[in-house]
Amino acid sequence: MAVIKGVIIQRTTALNLEELCRAVQVQDELIIELIEQHLIQPCTGDAPDNWAFDDISLRRAKIAASFKRDLEMNLSGIALALELLDKIEYLENQLALLQHPYEK
Repeated sequence: MAVIKGVIIQRTTALNLEELCRAVQVQDELIIELIEQHLIQPCTGDAPDNWAFDDISLRRAKIAASFKRDLEMNLSGIALALELLDKIEYLENQLALLQHPYEK
């Protein structure tokens, strides 16, 4: 019997900074660093007290935290890895469109 473990991320409401930190299991310093490096961005708000984060930021923050925690990557490495993952996702979507142009 195989055990499959995963995280489904699909929310309709935004998270504030505290909720995002709790969901990603990091201190707010890491989230602020990710924002300063433009790796994630709040969808609304101009200060930590009123920031709101969407599903995309949650997903990217989880990946970034995992890279930092599990692979001990620095922010430059995390930025490069996230950029490469974005490119892979884009190319996979383009390939799917080319393979099945009438399904979307």
